[in-house]
Amino acid sequence: MKKLLSFVLAAALCAPAFAQRGPKLEQSIAIGDVKMSMNYTSINFAEGKTMAALMSKDGAQTREMMNSRQSGRPMATFTTTVECKCGDVTLAAGEHKVYFTIGEDLAWSLNFKSGEKVQTVKLALTDSGHESKQLMMCLYAADGGAGVYLAFGKLSGDIKFTAAAPAPKTEGK
Repeated sequence: MKKLLSFVLAAALCAPAFAQRGPKLEQSIAIGDVKMSMNYTSINFAEGKTMAALMSKDGAQTREMMNSRQSGRPMATFTTTVECKCGDVTLAAGEHKVYFTIGEDLAWSLNFKSGEKVQTVKLALTDSGHESKQLMMCLYAADGGAGVYLAFGKLSGDIKFTAAAPAPKTEGK
């Protein structure tokens, strides 16, 4: 009974501290006939404690727990009306569920899931000089497509989306 009580108490203490979901944000860009949107739920990293645990060299168990949960609970949806390139992957037109994973080397990846297909883009993140207590993703217009600025913890960076092929010109335009 004592062991069971200890286990239940430990589980209760760990569960809420992982990452709590915050406000939902919707962003979209239209460039001619091309439309892209990023809708996401901002994640609160327990006042920075969860981020510190994820980025610790001793945080393998925390990263493994987070990574295993992410594909079943994506925190964003990326939608595009055209096939587009993101890093070294080509995303089909349509809706893609988006989630993060962290490798053993502490490198972050952004995963795009459409149906059962998952495509992964490594994120080039740098020290932002400040700490974000919640996940921030800002969709912006960029040459030939769009970009997303990402910030969480003390890391930030951006990714670009460009049309895989130029949009066909419509007659009279």
